[in-house]
Amino acid sequence: MYRQVLLDESDSRFQRILWRNDPRQPVQTYELSTVTYGTASASYLAIRCIYQLAQEKSLEFWVGSWDFYVDDLITGCNTTEEAIDIINQTTSLLSKGGFKLRNGALIGPEYS
Repeated sequence: MYRQVLLDESDSRFQRILWRNDPRQPVQTYELSTVTYGTASASYLAIRCIYQLAQEKSLEFWVGSWDFYVDDLITGCNTTEEAIDIINQTTSLLSKGGFKLRNGALIGPEYS
């Protein structure tokens, strides 16, 4: 998920990497355009993007960021129809932000 979060171009300077293979070579500069996986802030930034997306699209999608924990959606409902609606809305909401829902599971008596 983290590599799907693009940074604003003006913020890429905060994720600058200085590199050289040999001390005699000049230093090369790289600026990352996505959230860096493995950093302390990566999960916060990814979830904050989902939260912001849910806020901006709350009139269009009633399913929002409320049931996300780190990068997992954990939610519930009473009927299969509600579950399908949650899946469809979540998939549509995340796609508006450039995220792709990879997998999911339904748990209930009819799915055992």
